[in-house]
Amino acid sequence: MKPEQAQTSMRAKLDEELEELRFLKGAEVLNRTHPRSLPAKLRALWNYEIELPLIPVGASFAVLLVILFAAQFEEHTDQGDLAGDTPRADRQLVEAGGNTYWKDDYEKAVKSVEVKDQS
Repeated sequence: MKPEQAQTSMRAKLDEELEELRFLKGAEVLNRTHPRSLPAKLRALWNYEIELPLIPVGASFAVLLVILFAAQFEEHTDQGDLAGDTPRADRQLVEAGGNTYWKDDYEKAVKSVEVKDQS
């Protein structure tokens, strides 16, 4: 038996077995797979499946988090320098009640206590 004859006989047998089955929604499937109108094209775009590889996406997310935390840490340390957490050359030490304070901090504390006493 030649290959062409075997193929045609198999095709005939398959057609005979599937003769009872009818696919009724062929036009609907074609409209979904090959949209022609703009709303249908937008609907097809909305239903488009995207595959994202987990390792590169996870690694980029981790790098982004590290960058954000580093920027936040740097910003926090810069604010600490401006707030007077580190000693500067123009600050003076004051001794009061056996303790040593920065002069500007001591004056702020004294003012806040005086305001509370006056109230």
